[in-house]
Amino acid sequence: MAAALMLLMLSGCFPDNKVIYSGPLQVEFNPVSDTQRMSNGTTYDATVQLIGPHQDTDIQVQFEIDTENSSAVLGEHFQIASFTTVIPANSSFATIRIEAIAENVTSARPVVVLRLMGDTTGEVLPANNYREFALTLRP
Repeated sequence: MAAALMLLMLSGCFPDNKVIYSGPLQVEFNPVSDTQRMSNGTTYDATVQLIGPHQDTDIQVQFEIDTENSSAVLGEHFQIASFTTVIPANSSFATIRIEAIAENVTSARPVVVLRLMGDTTGEVLPANNYREFALTLRP
């Protein structure tokens, strides 16, 4: 009896599973910066996160290289296979794979800056404060 009463009292401590965010669907980088040492490998996966509830269909997120703020050059310091990534249905995350070209990464520590553009339909927006990701490449 005491255990049942205790369970009843504790049930009020658990939060409701209500939707807290009700704004437009957005995507962000998480984290927004990092460093990749070539001694740890040449591959880095940047994480893109959905802000909002899971969706029933895949979300194709577009991104670009911010050439004004990047000191790393595509094809010289790094490679990216595609400029879209997919957040699978009923998920919150996708990754963008950045492949460093180790022999061209010098003590100058080139920086790759990526910028999210949102999804291919225009319904998912990039989050203003977390739309850019900077990866410093170190020898």
